Amino acid sequence: MARALFLRVEEMKQHPELAARALGIRPGDAGYLLAGLREDVAKELVLLLSTKRPPKGTTCEREISDE
Repeated sequence: MARALFLRVEEMKQHPELAARALGIRPGDAGYLLAGLREDVAKELVLLLSTKRPPKGTTCEREISDE
């Protein structure tokens, strides 16, 4: 539910209240879910940046140099 809400608000740019109604949850619950998921995403980003390694299951391609 949190992921679906996050995608509607962040990717589809729906207003959080509209996204909550579309998913059948209360706006207050939607705010709580979004805050928690955003915190989790931020923590994962910090961990990713601090390890300087791509997470498992992703590919990392290097750019081709013109030199």
